[in-house]
Amino acid sequence: MKRLLPLLAAMFISTWTSQLLAAPQVNVGLSDVIATVEKSFQPDASGITPISDVTADFFQRTILAKDQRELRGDGRMSVKMPSDRTPLMYRFEYFRPYWQEIVCDGNSLWIYHPENREVILSDVSFLYNRLSNRFPYDPESDRAVNFLQGLNRISRDFQINFASGMYDAAGNYVLELTPRRAMLNTRRIFMVVNRDSVLMYVSGKNSANTLNQASQFGAKTPLGSLQSDTFPILSTTDYDQKGNSTTIEFSNIRINNRLPLSTFTFIVPAGVQIIKPSQQNLPR
Repeated sequence: MKRLLPLLAAMFISTWTSQLLAAPQVNVGLSDVIATVEKSFQPDASGITPISDVTADFFQRTILAKDQRELRGDGRMSVKMPSDRTPLMYRFEYFRPYWQEIVCDGNSLWIYHPENREVILSDVSFLYNRLSNRFPYDPESDRAVNFLQGLNRISRDFQINFASGMYDAAGNYVLELTPRRAMLNTRRIFMVVNRDSVLMYVSGKNSANTLNQASQFGAKTPLGSLQSDTFPILSTTDYDQKGNSTTIEFSNIRINNRLPLSTFTFIVPAGVQIIKPSQQNLPR
């Protein structure tokens, strides 16, 4: 019996190894990783976008190049992706290092600092609405393109390659994005793309080619469900022209929540001063 156990173990390992080697391997190229991001936010033939909105917790780390000082923050975000009918909308609520809110309905942008009892109100309709899918492509306007709004066309706005090493420690893909035209506040972006999302896209694409399936992302996901595996972006790191970097990592991700438009409207509290800067001072 003592001799039989090692023999059975060896047979099991041999069989398991053979099955593993025989399993079909998924070949993933740079174009697949890029397509996973872009097609997640592009409407299909019926006008349905795989990811129409997203809510998530975020952690933000900024490193100032001048003195290598590190600033940290975290909070909660809600984003409604742009469509043929609506512009980009978002709400970022920072819990730390201090409470603040950044809210945009596609026309107005509110930045609320409770400790100062003031809210900065800016007109951003010229920035978001003219760049939405309702308007023809304008190469000059892309200088002011908002990164969230351009996720469905990153290959058009950026030169993209795998970052050095290609993977992060967890095996997710890392892309390096360099703007095709000079951007005032962005020199390059590193994007960590969820490995599971890429494999899901590639497998779905292969299935669609062989079985003529309707969706490259498989069955439609339940509304409001936890979808960390199907949201393609795990983090982004943006380097500006001065070498400062800001990394944002996402967690507890939920997609397709059918967020009401009221989510992206800021109600000015009583006693709070409204400040309206000139359009010329807005970030571009």
